[in-house]
Amino acid sequence: MYVRDYMTTNVITCSPETLVIDAQKMLAEHKIRRLVVMDGDKLVGIVTRSKLRDVTPSPATSLSVWELNYLLAKMKVKEVMEKNVITCSPDATIEDAALIATIHGVGALPVVDNGKVVGIMTQSDLFNILTQVLGIGKPGVRLHIQESFIGKPLGEITSIINEHRIEIYSMFSVTVPRTKRKDLIVRLKTDDASALVADFRARGYTVEVSK
Repeated sequence: MYVRDYMTTNVITCSPETLVIDAQKMLAEHKIRRLVVMDGDKLVGIVTRSKLRDVTPSPATSLSVWELNYLLAKMKVKEVMEKNVITCSPDATIEDAALIATIHGVGALPVVDNGKVVGIMTQSDLFNILTQVLGIGKPGVRLHIQESFIGKPLGEITSIINEHRIEIYSMFSVTVPRTKRKDLIVRLKTDDASALVADFRARGYTVEVSK
């Protein structure tokens, strides 16, 4: 899974000279949380809805309404944008993009290819991908197999599932934080996994079942 296949290619941008009040209107119009700031073809910054909100003078200020409006009318994006923009390549894996965003604490990564902005990967995009990969929202059954990697090969687990002719939506391992126990989560395309669960338990597996 690569960024190029999942990124948003219709990137909404603005200029460093764009007025803050106009940038706020653009965010509202497009129903987005951030604008990529471009000076011609060059990426020079990124500005978020929260940042624009933070720099807007508070109604509680001692300034008059006229002074507030005057400040807003003059303030430009270049005065409030984040200039140190964290980016990724279209050839980066989704896992790498998620790690970069997490390490740097950012909600979006402009995607840059040979110095040109070709897309953007947002936190929402990553959550949507995670939902897809995990099979969340699809009708079926979720199995939580405890300590699945202790003396019990993964091949055996998949073989048991195949014996019951049940399709696997997703399968991934998790390490339970407090116990450090390594478990397996399997989402299956079936309404009734009772026979499968009984088979697992008969073979010594500890299995929890949920929808």
